[in-house]
Amino acid sequence: MKKTIFLLLLCSVFTIKLSFSQSRLGIFAGYGTTWYYGDLNDRILTSKELLGHYWNVGFVYRLNTRSSLSINYNNAYIEGADSLAIHAFNRKRDLHFQSDIEDIALRYEYQLFKKFSVRKKQLLTPYIILGIGALHHNPVAILNNNEVELQSLGTEGQFIEGGQYPKPYKLYQLSVPTGIGVETRLSNAFSLRLEIINHWTFFDYLDDISTVFADSTRLSQTTNGQLAVELANNFQKGYPADGVGRGNKKNNDTYVTAGISIVYRIVNGNQQGMKGNNRKSKGKKKKKNNCDAYD
Repeated sequence: MKKTIFLLLLCSVFTIKLSFSQSRLGIFAGYGTTWYYGDLNDRILTSKELLGHYWNVGFVYRLNTRSSLSINYNNAYIEGADSLAIHAFNRKRDLHFQSDIEDIALRYEYQLFKKFSVRKKQLLTPYIILGIGALHHNPVAILNNNEVELQSLGTEGQFIEGGQYPKPYKLYQLSVPTGIGVETRLSNAFSLRLEIINHWTFFDYLDDISTVFADSTRLSQTTNGQLAVELANNFQKGYPADGVGRGNKKNNDTYVTAGISIVYRIVNGNQQGMKGNNRKSKGKKKKKNNCDAYD
């Protein structure tokens, strides 16, 4: 999966490189930290123990002086744990999860102030980000030092026949990245970006928790039912009654990425030789060649 997406991105980059003006195209790669918001993280400022990491690759194509489109692939790790919760009920529930996320998105980027220029070295160029993407996730719990995939267990009764429980959730979901960034130019070809992005989702199962506790007897009769019962509840005083709230389905889960990336923009020959040709012309003044993307 990871190799396939990476190869597709590389093919897309070189295809666009051949199809469009070189001066508009950039390739980037980055690294940073990530965290999630959901039922297993009830803090606004997440605990440092729940900070994960991510890396990303992609390309950006400048549409005009202030707008760009980019394709971005994220490979992220997130986790949550009731042991670090603020609320007493969550600490008693004492559940946990971790998950690897693969997320590919098409993003629109709009610069807030100055237009982008290779001729003028702006100190900082802030921009906003809005996009649409698709992610793959697979929440797991640790039991006896082994990873156990939670979706296939149906911990909230998803596989109980005839029950009024939720249907099994999908491991592929839509995402909407929104955020802010700032870019500084290092040279004609290279620039540095800092970004913080919230990846909104339309579901509540990044952490395998959303609705209510299922009937423990009926849950135990499903495939892998004994394991589902064990990982659905960790209260010390027995299993909660059928229908007792396990999570909050009103708030969908999200995850955040915050990091740094290096951008390489293909520079054509005229831009590379710009410094050497910047002498004052004698005689008739030449007409300036305007470039919508970079002047």
